[in-house]
Amino acid sequence: MESSLQYSFFVLSGVTVLLTAVFATVNFKAGQIRAGIISVLTAVILSTAFFLLRNSTVFSYCVVTFSALAAVAVFVFRYPAEKRNTSSDGNTRFDERNISFARYRLQPGSDAYTSYYTENPHKEDVDTRTRALPGLLSKNSRYYHRLNSAAADASFYLLQHLKGAVDGPVTERAQAGDPRFLTEYLRRLMKLYGVKCYGITKVKPVHYYSHSGRGAGNYGAEIQAEHSYAVVLCSEMKPEFTSTAPLSPEVIETGLRYAESGVWAVQLAAFIRNMGYSSRAHIDGDYQVVAPLLALDAGLGGFGWSSIFLTRKYGPRVRFSVVTTNMELQVSEEKPSTDFLSFCRVCRKCAVNCPSRAINPDRLEKLNADRCFMYWNSVGTDCGKCLAVCPMGHPWGPLKTLALRYRLAGWVLKGLDDVFYGRKPPAKPLLKWMVKGK
Repeated sequence: MESSLQYSFFVLSGVTVLLTAVFATVNFKAGQIRAGIISVLTAVILSTAFFLLRNSTVFSYCVVTFSALAAVAVFVFRYPAEKRNTSSDGNTRFDERNISFARYRLQPGSDAYTSYYTENPHKEDVDTRTRALPGLLSKNSRYYHRLNSAAADASFYLLQHLKGAVDGPVTERAQAGDPRFLTEYLRRLMKLYGVKCYGITKVKPVHYYSHSGRGAGNYGAEIQAEHSYAVVLCSEMKPEFTSTAPLSPEVIETGLRYAESGVWAVQLAAFIRNMGYSSRAHIDGDYQVVAPLLALDAGLGGFGWSSIFLTRKYGPRVRFSVVTTNMELQVSEEKPSTDFLSFCRVCRKCAVNCPSRAINPDRLEKLNADRCFMYWNSVGTDCGKCLAVCPMGHPWGPLKTLALRYRLAGWVLKGLDDVFYGRKPPAKPLLKWMVKGK
């Protein structure tokens, strides 16, 4: 019996050391040197401890201790984290003219400028101060990098030219098709494109903006909710770039992922139109829909403390595009929207690390988008610090799932993340091949 227990223990110890080593490798690859070093040290300490536990007496004490801790954990895990119903229910559509990007583009003296600030005089002062700042990717901004800024701008240049391809004529008359077959074909096609994270949902009127603010259409034009289904595409932002936030490599990654998901959306929408169904791509700078709300209803995740959308797999490290269509599709498997806020109340690292103080660390409230956008225009990047520090964006695997379900697991994840990544981690330096380009 004793040898059987010892054999089981050593198998468990070997698996633990292996997982720790894999965790170290993943972190080193992502440029998370601190987490990688701590992972290696943990693997060494565990290996040494397991070797010393060959003594049967010590082993017996360990079994008793482990059993006691497991019993306590099971008892505590009986108390799940508080859950709330999260969905995009409601009838109020958001006006795109109110977002910071749309207001920033208003030209003083223009009819649109006069009309908007006549109706929203409280916004004029903050917008005037924002326009006086250097601006995104500006050479006068704090984190300007000659080559990196040019690389990021190249991605946005591509997006600008993709706007002309988001819509188009339907090339043939639609024939009745099996929604399950069409959806499966779509999924295979997206896999071919390289899409790893997506969801399909029915469209509600609230998913659409009420009026155009920065898209290709006329400013202020009313947006019609014309399609019934939406395919939400998300592109993962690589951690080796986001960990440098708010430095310039982060904005390169932002541009790349918006461009990547934009190309996917344009291709997918064109394919659907070739099948005889109306379809439109919604990409950065030309959305007619509120992508995070669609992602919520497609079961891809939920909103965190910072008001940023978090996906189950990548946390906040994603960028979205959307394809809306009247082609009948099979919606994603019923997945309840993920409630991250129970864990966020324990964590709040996004608020603690926000350089612009746009996220309130003391109470849950909407992100101060104006303060956030002013910081962007001051430093010349889209910051991304909240994306970089979020534990849900780190490779914790099943522990993230447990942290969303149980209070104790949430505290464990917070503690481990602070140890491995730091409570207030500094920005990672520029990648070596970027240093000379400053």
